[in-house]
Amino acid sequence: MLKQLIRTRLYASTPDEIVNYGKRYGINITRGQATQLISFIKKETIDPFSARDRSRTFRYVETNIGKKEAQQADQLLRQLAKQYNLDHLI
Repeated sequence: MLKQLIRTRLYASTPDEIVNYGKRYGINITRGQATQLISFIKKETIDPFSARDRSRTFRYVETNIGKKEAQQADQLLRQLAKQYNLDHLI
């Protein structure tokens, strides 16, 4: 149930939300980059709980947005998962 809720929220994200989350957590991303990222996630049907899909997503971010941003996003995901006791899902 929790996984489905998170997936639904991920697919419903808007570019502006992604930009705002980036600002909140110190990850520089433009609205255009956020739009591309959301399109990639939806097109590729990314599952955030799949190591393979997370790896593909971080490679996409590294290639299209930046290596530093991909590393920051990976660290943030792990930090948030631990904070909410969801690290066993990552």
